[in-house]
Amino acid sequence: MGSLIRFELKKILSKRVLQVSLGAIFAMLCAILWFNVTSQHALDPEHVGTELEGTSAIAQMKANADALAGPITDEKATEVMREYKAFIDPEGEVKDAYRYDRADAGDEAAAYWKFNAAHGAYLSLLVRPWMVGYQMPVSVAVTIDDSTTIDLYGQIRSKVASQLEDPEGAFAYTDAEKRFWTSKAASVHTPVEYGYAGGWEEFFNLAQFLIFALLAVTIACAGVFNVEYREKTDAVLLSTRFGKSRLGAAKVIAAVIVSSAIYWLMALVLLVVPLALFGADGAGLPLQAWKLTATYSMSLSAAALVCCLIGYLATLGLLGIVLALSARVRSSMGILALGVAIVIVPAFVPNLHNSIANHVLFLFPYLALNPHDLFDMVSYALGPIVVAYPVMLAALGMALFAGGSLLAARSFSKHQVA
Repeated sequence: MGSLIRFELKKILSKRVLQVSLGAIFAMLCAILWFNVTSQHALDPEHVGTELEGTSAIAQMKANADALAGPITDEKATEVMREYKAFIDPEGEVKDAYRYDRADAGDEAAAYWKFNAAHGAYLSLLVRPWMVGYQMPVSVAVTIDDSTTIDLYGQIRSKVASQLEDPEGAFAYTDAEKRFWTSKAASVHTPVEYGYAGGWEEFFNLAQFLIFALLAVTIACAGVFNVEYREKTDAVLLSTRFGKSRLGAAKVIAAVIVSSAIYWLMALVLLVVPLALFGADGAGLPLQAWKLTATYSMSLSAAALVCCLIGYLATLGLLGIVLALSARVRSSMGILALGVAIVIVPAFVPNLHNSIANHVLFLFPYLALNPHDLFDMVSYALGPIVVAYPVMLAALGMALFAGGSLLAARSFSKHQVA
């Protein structure tokens, strides 16, 4: 069996198209990671009107977060909000005295610039429970009543409840789902601990680029079985001692090894490089330090691991489909086209405003690899049983892989040679 697996591995890895594709994909990943660092911007708190870029910006963002690290209590949120609103008028505009773009800008403008430079990311996190759509933080801040202590966590629970009842939302929730998500939101530990977690947050921003791994897997494995049909070697191979009993399984195992190596190599690159460049601080901070309205109780590092595992299972699910088609369809190009469509097309499909259609759409890899969607309130109700989105994705990926690989091996072993 070992020799059969090694033989199949050699056949897969010797494909010129795979080697070129992998080289191109890793070159794109390197370019994306480099651009992700060089495009970082942060306001320089010591020099009005000056922005820091690249690694200097990253260092400043870390200093800002470290200075504000600690529990986000209602009292702290109220204090920061009041300080901020002292600079803006009721219409959500910066008061003239604090505008740094004026020719006669002075100490007051410098004070606003310094406050905004140090608190910008923190404020964006605080106002999110009040945000509707893509509002600017300043527009949201003026609507928040800070005459008394702000009930930040009460507003978060209210935000969750309004999403569950929203008739225009992406999903129509059953009573069981409403109870499920309300309970999860209530179980989140408060007050949320805040701190610097730049490396983990950047991984979340880059996680969807793992679709490149799925494309590479499709390219690598589209011809695992049907190459024998096209090259007329099926008659020889199936007539050998282990042709019908073991060769199909050896092909599946070789495909899994190659697919796993491709996926985990890319996942490690997308995880390790941001952690190396932005820092691995904040691994133990809660997911809410990144997205205050998240209802999952886990650390940022655990969430990153869940993202990687769900992506891997999605990769195996796609592999199951590709192998099943490869054992029954002679055209590798047709299989490749279908695999690319499964991976890419959902990126161009907007909210369908239909709960059933959106539930189907969210099962595709592109959305599964998006941490914003993965840790949102997405669920599948089976009567009184509610299955959370990550669990459904994991179950689907394993089912597709198991069913597809078994079908592929069986179809190949039962193949009637022309």
